[in-house]
Amino acid sequence: MNATLTISLLASYMLVIYSDSVSANYLYEQCGLMREEFSTSLGPWTALLHTDGSIFCAGTLITDVFILTAASCIRPNAVKVRLGEFGRYPNELPEDHLVHYFLMYRLFNNESLANNIGLLKLTKRVQITDYIMPVCIVLNPQNQQLSTMRFIGNAWMEDSNVSLTKELRPIVIQSKPKMCTNLDLYTQFCAGHQGNLRSCDGLTGSALIQNSRYMNKYRHIQFGIATVNDMDCEESQGYTDVLKFYWWIQDVVSLFNHYSTNESYIVNDYIKKNF
Repeated sequence: MNATLTISLLASYMLVIYSDSVSANYLYEQCGLMREEFSTSLGPWTALLHTDGSIFCAGTLITDVFILTAASCIRPNAVKVRLGEFGRYPNELPEDHLVHYFLMYRLFNNESLANNIGLLKLTKRVQITDYIMPVCIVLNPQNQQLSTMRFIGNAWMEDSNVSLTKELRPIVIQSKPKMCTNLDLYTQFCAGHQGNLRSCDGLTGSALIQNSRYMNKYRHIQFGIATVNDMDCEESQGYTDVLKFYWWIQDVVSLFNHYSTNESYIVNDYIKKNF
């Protein structure tokens, strides 16, 4: 890496850390807001990963160019990201975006699903609107008192399929610390639904969200990433703990926010590859 690029990346990193008080608390300042009339739908940060209209994973918009998802969702083929499918009026159209490249955490284990976290960078920046809005990623969460007991996840309703539809609905997910086995307790936590639902099958890469009061404001904050698609309603599963990876997310976004390189390489704790 040459000196000019190094200085540029360091400058970008400093801008993220030493910005105003709001953006210093969140990865992206304009985040976590939802129209009140769409509060029972999935949020405007919901991203659907699909190939030829067939959804295989989900993710969340966390800045105007990065999608947070599970590392197990990353695949080297023609992937599109649909934004704006939820929380929009009929005259507001969803958008399909192409993926420029992906980055995954270097220590991801495909068998245990430990460190199951990755980022997709889009080919162009999206325009932030009321129905295409990043979710909040909290920086320095250890300095704050955040409840981690109840979240909003999602599930396919009965008879829905994997085409681009609105059948993916929010459900309440509760923390169940003692219900999962073989978890990496440092990078994962156990949670599941407790109730009478027809289906709890969701999408790998989808978010566990909580509308939390943080720094005297209510924002929708992402706490977890689903690591499997199928879940029995009476059971639980491991979720990637986003709060444990805030530093990695911040680092990657700072370093790769530009569009100046097409290389594939391993740097520190992330792997970068092009599609």
